[in-house]
Amino acid sequence: MGDNSAFTAETAAKHQAELNDYINSKDINPLFIQIVEGMLIEKPDNPIAFIISFLQKKYPDQANVGGAPAVASESVTNLVQTGEEDEEADSEDDEDDYVDELPVMKPKAKTRQRNSIMGESNSGKTMADVPVFEKSPKTKAKITQLLSKSMLFSRLFAHLDENQMQALVGAMEEKEFTDGDEIIKQGDDGDYFYVIEKGTAVALKDGTIVKEYTEGGSFGELAIMYNAPRAATCKATSNCTVWRLQRVAFKVILMETQNKKREQHKNFLQDMEIFKDTLNEYEILTVADSLVEETFKSGEVICRQGDTGHKFYIVKQGEAVCSQIDAAGEAVEVATLNPGGYFGEVALLQDSRKRQATVTARDTLVVLSMDRDTFTRLLGPFLSVLKRNVEQYNKFVMASV
Repeated sequence: MGDNSAFTAETAAKHQAELNDYINSKDINPLFIQIVEGMLIEKPDNPIAFIISFLQKKYPDQANVGGAPAVASESVTNLVQTGEEDEEADSEDDEDDYVDELPVMKPKAKTRQRNSIMGESNSGKTMADVPVFEKSPKTKAKITQLLSKSMLFSRLFAHLDENQMQALVGAMEEKEFTDGDEIIKQGDDGDYFYVIEKGTAVALKDGTIVKEYTEGGSFGELAIMYNAPRAATCKATSNCTVWRLQRVAFKVILMETQNKKREQHKNFLQDMEIFKDTLNEYEILTVADSLVEETFKSGEVICRQGDTGHKFYIVKQGEAVCSQIDAAGEAVEVATLNPGGYFGEVALLQDSRKRQATVTARDTLVVLSMDRDTFTRLLGPFLSVLKRNVEQYNKFVMASV
């Protein structure tokens, strides 16, 4: 088992290194970021048509396939054009970020490229280096409400959990501007995101007003993702109170909380009998990174006895009750699950496995889950490893929910 695990870990690490080399040599990460950011800004009804059009316009030479010019079909072109017309019609309601511009990526260019937040150095900063600006609960709630009004911001960071969001709000700094003050200047590097609590402001591109902001208005969202130049000047048109968030502070908050979450998920998985002696650390982390957090209310059923299982669950917070129907047809409590407890893991390995018990939230319950399709996609080649010890596997098949 030891030699096998070492071989598997070495092979997986080598494979991962090859993938990383390819991704870096072809500048794939910046390309994906540009496409995703473009979609979040444009919000096209047809994302595939948007991507085709984006690549053809941005990289006409590289979009050549088989030596022939890559031209979108008439139907695709119509879809893209229709989307552009709809966007113009709804421009007043659009949430485009007028004050930042996306970095232009030129494949194989020798010039220095601007970094996305994922590539930018932390300079050794930790949570201890992130300033925390004291706020009352009422002010924190107000900032959270203001952030929710920023569609681009909420879409980019909708995955933040409660702790991350609270840390982010704590790092936001209050600034006051008077009528006529420049909040940001066209051409400067963007390192802050802003949201207006009180007052009004305008964005001016080359001296022409392109956007007006009132309470809840936000600008500089892309500065969170990129050290990108400001594409417009933003000027207060009345006395303004704004809250701003620094890009580096956001990255530190996100990375540190994400690392802690990852470590917690890894520890949960390593305690699972069916995994701990079969998956190596790389494989465990692959699963840990793909766990999805779900919340259930008190009394809500997570899975029901007799149903076919498609997911497995780990209790992160709260308590779950396992019950089974006895010979008299009565529901009998057979177990309770506390943080770290898990159920349904066999559903990852058997398509037709029926739930052996009903699991209900005793109070507010937070679980980490993964469905069989995701698990198979991530670790398909290692499924035989999980089933290697048949005797141990059968034991868990008999006992598992």
